Amino acid sequence: MGNSVRNIVLWIVALVALNFLSSRYHHRFDLTEDGRYTISKETKSLLDEAPMDIYVDVFLDGELPAEFLKLKQETRQLLEELASIHPNLKYEFLNPLEDLNQEESNQVIQRLAAEGVQPAMATIMEKGKQTNVTVIPYAIIAYDGKRTAIPLLKKVARSTTEERVNASIQQLEYQLADGLRKVSKSKDKKIAVLRDSGELTDLQLADFIGSLQAYYRVAPFGIEFVTKSDSITPVQVLQELKNYDLVIEAKPTVALSETKKFILDQYLMNGGQLLMAIDPIIMENDSLANPEAIAYALPRDLKLDDMLFRYGMRLNRGLIKDIQSGALALATGEGRNTQYEAFQWPYYPLASGDSSNTITRNLEDVKFEYTGSLDTLKTATKKKILLASSKETQQVTLPAALSLSEIDVDIDPALYRSGSKPLAAMAEGQFISAYKNRVKPFDLPNALEESQPTALFLSADGDIMKNQVDRGQPQDLGYDMRTGQFYGNKEFLMNVVNYMLADDNLMELRNKNVKVPFLDIKRSYDNRTYWQAVNILVPLMLILGAGFLFLWMRKRKYAY
Repeated sequence: MGNSVRNIVLWIVALVALNFLSSRYHHRFDLTEDGRYTISKETKSLLDEAPMDIYVDVFLDGELPAEFLKLKQETRQLLEELASIHPNLKYEFLNPLEDLNQEESNQVIQRLAAEGVQPAMATIMEKGKQTNVTVIPYAIIAYDGKRTAIPLLKKVARSTTEERVNASIQQLEYQLADGLRKVSKSKDKKIAVLRDSGELTDLQLADFIGSLQAYYRVAPFGIEFVTKSDSITPVQVLQELKNYDLVIEAKPTVALSETKKFILDQYLMNGGQLLMAIDPIIMENDSLANPEAIAYALPRDLKLDDMLFRYGMRLNRGLIKDIQSGALALATGEGRNTQYEAFQWPYYPLASGDSSNTITRNLEDVKFEYTGSLDTLKTATKKKILLASSKETQQVTLPAALSLSEIDVDIDPALYRSGSKPLAAMAEGQFISAYKNRVKPFDLPNALEESQPTALFLSADGDIMKNQVDRGQPQDLGYDMRTGQFYGNKEFLMNVVNYMLADDNLMELRNKNVKVPFLDIKRSYDNRTYWQAVNILVPLMLILGAGFLFLWMRKRKYAY
């Protein structure tokens, strides 16, 4: 009796100790093939650096289509993993439109829209019938008095809802980690956007600049005024420019003076980084708005050839046409009856990048408009072609006449044999000054002839960073409001900026590959009787079989 009591006590003590240790020390094992539930070290680092309470409201609740239920399930599982790492992370799934009438729902949607939350329409299939429902695939992260909205549904061009949800699940960890980063980390990097050589306007750059401002301090900057100013010297402007970590030159249309070029050159020599979207071709859609619907593409000389050549790059002024191209939307009808019809337009090349490069992996096609191409030259810097046209490319010599009548002519593949052409590239390393062994435009004490390790990005099209504008409102960068297509321009440019500013620790999350199987709703409904029978009869047969086996074994045991 004593031994029995002692054994029971020992078992109780062991269980209590095991329960205590498991509550203090635990480990989750991710047995999925793609490591879906393995949290990256970058996300863990963000959680470690955020000691205060983190609140996450997820607007995926209530009646949802099957695809969104999968997104909800994956989001919940990911949040559970994050909460196991950060005990002060609290999350809740909500339906902000639950039990509201139409007027109340509209008021809630307006309040959410002020925070950047946009609802979407989805379809529920029930008993073979389709029902439209409003879905809000967003989450809001709150930390230390700051809030940010996170889109959980990725915009993917020419895709089904299932493909969009699958792409969204791949980026769930990135989206949540990126949102936490926005509200918990300070902005310590500075970006200057040049505004002095006829660059894209603030409205045309609004979405790109707004996206940058979520992570960095962004400010306009002028240089050319020093050529006419007596109050400030080029040396002082250069000193001020050195305070910025990155300079963006967004489609200049006026030739750069030697003073500006030398300031940018010495900025680069001192370790500053340049992101240049240069348009070597003069051509805009507005030029086609004439009775003949004909325009002439002309070469644009920005006086940058000597500078870029010394850095190991060269812009080509041949106009690129590509069979793999975007659509041009043309208006038909008048007044309220105006509609837009999309036509394939080979002057809008859709460029893709190397899947092994973290900047371009898993990107949607990037849209270029009336673009030239570029070459990389043999210099000490390391070059990487990031985006290129397809192999079915034609390079048109300028000047060239363009006509809207081309949309009625079938594309002849025999004319598109120029091969793939580089459209965007990155050079990294130590650059040689473009003014080495040359007369300088102004006196600069201790001018550098060789740079510190730095980087230069060059695009052969300035419109790569231009968003469309609808009635004075800027649209998302990469969104074509006439055709409804989404392109990867913003994601690509943000990847470039993150990489150049050594802020690429979350880029791997953006490129995470997750394969999620989906249920075929139509097929399952058509075969519902079969699967209902299987789900009811198979468990019953297993139970009956186990019961008969148990009785047979019992009878056999006591028969002897």
